Amino acid sequence: MSVQSFIPTIDSAVYLPRFQTKEGERAIDPRRIVYLSAQLNYTLFYLDDGEQVLTSLSLSSYALLLEDYGFIRVHKSHLINGYHLSKCRLNLNRELRLPNGKVIEVARRRHVGLKKRISSQVGSCAQKSFTATI
Repeated sequence: MSVQSFIPTIDSAVYLPRFQTKEGERAIDPRRIVYLSAQLNYTLFYLDDGEQVLTSLSLSSYALLLEDYGFIRVHKSHLINGYHLSKCRLNLNRELRLPNGKVIEVARRRHVGLKKRISSQVGSCAQKSFTATI
């Protein structure tokens, strides 16, 4: 069973969340978002095609908004998309390596919870896809 089966399905014809950017409002499919990074009172979206989108809300606002789409708060300044977890690696140094090569620090208090969530979502593939041991 894949991670994608645990993420709510999104019918793009029905609803795509809209995000406020400096260019105006923009609809973005949550499956395209790899992770979000806090930039003071703004949030930077990193999309699967390498595009970066700066939005005008704080990361905590997006944590609430995107929780139902499988996003996980791993640090006070990072929110990752559970949809992409099967391609990530969590190491002993509390670092999460994303598919694009970016390394994100995982908060000390969130490391064990993230490891459990990865194991429950990915199941038996967790041992093959992750190097998460404490």
